Amino acid sequence: MKKIVLLLPFILLHGYATNSIRGTVVSTLKDSIKKQNNFHKLEKLFVTGDFDGDKKRDTLYQHNYSRLEKKEIDFAPDPMKVEWDEVIQWFYEQESDVNLELNKKNAEVLHLGIAQGLYCLITIGDTNKDGKDEIALVTDRCDLSRVNTCAIYSLCKGKWQLLKEFGIFEGAFDWEGEKQPKFSSIPGFLEQQKHVWKYSDYNQNDFDTAAEVGQMKVLKLGKCK
Repeated sequence: MKKIVLLLPFILLHGYATNSIRGTVVSTLKDSIKKQNNFHKLEKLFVTGDFDGDKKRDTLYQHNYSRLEKKEIDFAPDPMKVEWDEVIQWFYEQESDVNLELNKKNAEVLHLGIAQGLYCLITIGDTNKDGKDEIALVTDRCDLSRVNTCAIYSLCKGKWQLLKEFGIFEGAFDWEGEKQPKFSSIPGFLEQQKHVWKYSDYNQNDFDTAAEVGQMKVLKLGKCK
């Protein structure tokens, strides 16, 4: 979950991804966070389903790999204790790569880029009736916006293919309590109603009729190309 904080100008945040921030500033940031004992264990999601169509149950695991340290990121600055711009800088410095990996040899890894993790990872079943289960996910991006995207993927001839994406608002993942829940839907944006998946695009601002405003649509997906 992102905190609402007063952040540095965008030009500086953009610079986090470059080598120009390495050195004293980064070292000072790391030392400060470690001294305050403000790290927390990252939540890593997984889902099961028949993703390759062989009629066998597969497991898809989330990872967050540091290209800088050449190892898995298990602990990171806690955004509830550390300013969000410092969390962003830390993940960029680590050259974070959130990715998804099947429990099968030679299966393609789905790379999602620099992020804190995933808000959700959902098996939505064989929605496009091609014999394989699809997945829906929302990346917990290292950015300044709460407008985000739900992406739906299918494994097509051994390669992950994006079938659909639509806008969501990250407020759908707000929660109370100490432990973050595991989301099996995106409230208000991707829900299963009477065994049918429906969605609402946060970025859509035009409708054919007034009755469509605020209504969820049946999720229709094309097949692999």
